[in-house]
Amino acid sequence: MMNPEQFRKAADQALGGLKADPALLYRARQLANTPAARPQPQRANRVLAMAMSLALVFGVLTLVLPRLNAPRVTTVDTLTAGNGLPDTLRTTADLPRGSLVLSKDSRPGYQGVWERGSEGNFPLLRVDGRFYRLLTHPEDVSALLGAQLGQVALFTDEPALDGGGALLSNVAPLNAPVYAVSGMGKAALAAEVNGRARLFQRVSFAGSGLLSGESLKDSLPSGASALQLSDVGTVTDSAAVSSLMDILYTRAAYQGARGQGGSQALLVQYEDGVTLQLAVSGDSLSALGTWSCPEFFEAFEEALQ
Repeated sequence: MMNPEQFRKAADQALGGLKADPALLYRARQLANTPAARPQPQRANRVLAMAMSLALVFGVLTLVLPRLNAPRVTTVDTLTAGNGLPDTLRTTADLPRGSLVLSKDSRPGYQGVWERGSEGNFPLLRVDGRFYRLLTHPEDVSALLGAQLGQVALFTDEPALDGGGALLSNVAPLNAPVYAVSGMGKAALAAEVNGRARLFQRVSFAGSGLLSGESLKDSLPSGASALQLSDVGTVTDSAAVSSLMDILYTRAAYQGARGQGGSQALLVQYEDGVTLQLAVSGDSLSALGTWSCPEFFEAFEEALQ
């Protein structure tokens, strides 16, 4: 691409030292109006046309050269989680396609990521006796896949009726690969559904909750970057999020394997774009079983002040 100095030199050579200034235009008009020139209208017109062309070139140079000299600025589109992650700016390419963007409202409405079911069953996987529910976001987690854990060996519309131990699903087809998800431990898995790697969250199902030796961290890993409680607010400060998660880990009391619904949802978002959900009713939270933790909700309100 020609730089500004080369452009100037080329223009000077083409114009032969002529300057498209008002004096040149005036001389052209004077020449066209002299008696000697009137019998030669074609010559006068050519001179006038040349003057006008030079004026046009001069105008173009005035507009173009400053832009050629201006420094180039690279822009980057960003995707913000919640009210904005204060410590990091992440490009859209950094996050899995279709990652959830938390609401920026001061009191966000209900926003969930659990995929809806039909006929009493939600779309799920069963792997090693643990159940996982399909999430609506992200749309594809191919970038987060870990080791392959197996393939769907049993497809059934009635997963609650199967008492075996085969890798089972009512949404991922037979032989669909199932993967671990980076950073999620056993809290989330991925499986191929309709040609895309989809995320599944560990939940209770048909009386199955925590297994022996497991705790809340097995369904809700540490490292969250943002928390959103519908009708209450969104916390993105890293220190506040860490403190709130510690309250859950140390003070939440397990109420049993049975899950429950709720009019509110707690969304737990991670830096890699994964967002997990807990149903909230009063002082209780539910996903992998039900947990009671009044202190968490008190601390959440204080973190918003």
